[in-house]
Amino acid sequence: MDDSNVSPTQPKDQQDTASSDNEAAAEVLEAPKDGAAEEVENQQPELQEQEQEPEPDFTWQASEYVHHHKGAGWYASLAGIIALLIIVAVFYKSWVSIGVFLAMGAAIAVYAQKPPRVLTYELDSQSVTIEGKAYPYKNFRSFGVISDIEWHTIDLEPTQRFMPRLTVLFSDEDFDSIVDHMSLHLPRADRQPDVIERLTRYLRF
Repeated sequence: MDDSNVSPTQPKDQQDTASSDNEAAAEVLEAPKDGAAEEVENQQPELQEQEQEPEPDFTWQASEYVHHHKGAGWYASLAGIIALLIIVAVFYKSWVSIGVFLAMGAAIAVYAQKPPRVLTYELDSQSVTIEGKAYPYKNFRSFGVISDIEWHTIDLEPTQRFMPRLTVLFSDEDFDSIVDHMSLHLPRADRQPDVIERLTRYLRF
């Protein structure tokens, strides 16, 4: 056999196979780069969100609720009311009610001795924050101010019917600044305390 008849060039199908192998290797080399690029892109929105968090315009600490001192006369009155209710229950032979009244009196006495927590309040351009939990302005219809001797209260009326009202306590020295700030985001609509609120104030509870 004559060696001069052998062609030094590779067949076409072998050239195509080699080209495909080179392209696959290039894709493998580029894959980590694409993954790293996507990771960087995913981190950028998180950094932007952190940068866009609004700074609080006002920060202060206040009581969780207005706490009134209760002397021996207050507890004597409570015991008298519970005793009267028990007498009525005995008269009507409502034995279950007796246990309910006793439990109610004990719960009120224990709760009355519990001091309120001191909470951190913040106001910014988007929400009211209490102890790190944000309440956006869009969840409320309006706000009102209930003035007291030592503390004032902002009463926020929710947009949802069964959502509880939100109260924020603040001192007299911050009255104008806080009310003006709230007026920028919600309409002010003061209201009179309802029957339950007037009763709790009368009982100093």
